[in-house]
Amino acid sequence: MDAPKAFTMERLGDTKQVVVAQSTSQMCRTGCCQPSINWLVREADNFHGGNPHQDYPNVAWIHEESTWFQRCGSGCAPGCRSVKYVQHTSNIPDAVADAEDFMWCTCQCDELPKGLSEEDRTKDVIATHEKPQTCGACCCLVPFLETKDANGNLIGKTVYVCDGCIFVPKFDIYNGAGEKKYRLRPDTCIGGCCVMPRCGGGGGKCCRVPYILRNPETFEPVSGNGGTDKAQVTNLWSGFKNELCTQRQAYHLVFPDDATQQEKLTLMGSSILVDVIFYEQRNNDNGGDS
Repeated sequence: MDAPKAFTMERLGDTKQVVVAQSTSQMCRTGCCQPSINWLVREADNFHGGNPHQDYPNVAWIHEESTWFQRCGSGCAPGCRSVKYVQHTSNIPDAVADAEDFMWCTCQCDELPKGLSEEDRTKDVIATHEKPQTCGACCCLVPFLETKDANGNLIGKTVYVCDGCIFVPKFDIYNGAGEKKYRLRPDTCIGGCCVMPRCGGGGGKCCRVPYILRNPETFEPVSGNGGTDKAQVTNLWSGFKNELCTQRQAYHLVFPDDATQQEKLTLMGSSILVDVIFYEQRNNDNGGDS
């Protein structure tokens, strides 16, 4: 199969949906065994499991940079750590792909992922998604993720929202000018106090909680995929091996029809923040989300 084309800003502007999938094995990643979590991006609406490096076409990759101390502490509180995700327009380097552990645990003491050279670290960078040290999903020092362009200019921000409905996870998404563009929140029931899961259909898990992108004032869903779907972030079923062994997560992003290139980059960061705050914690608590 031909190598995928670079995922440039121009190409991103024409993209309606992507899958953002973890490529690093999460098996035995507690404490000092916590490796950097790398991601692959592809233009698709589903994830078929197996080895993510062989499930082409991958069109971009994202690598994590965080200290050994921050990764070590994330075993009990992953939503709290300071972390930086660097997004590239090209495919994952072979050296990094070869160093990914698919069956068992790894111990990474360096800041950079295994196999990542200094040249590849800065090559084809399109954006970064950066989070300082915060609390987790609570009302004290709420977590947020800033998305910046290749020159370090702020282009968007995703902020966890704490309000009276504490059992409903939600995020506000801002553009680079600080204007609130979207509310990311699941559907609810019982007067808005509880999350309404979705069961069956599509490529998601049999019982899942899609995060719907909404108008920030009315909270009505915004359309995506040319008006045929709701704009959303949905956790996908990633296959038995990934769910039970390597515990890699995958997310389907449907972009709003009116989203700019910068907002689409910000929304990729939003999907990662959802994972850091909720799914990483669940994996640490019970060995994997199902």
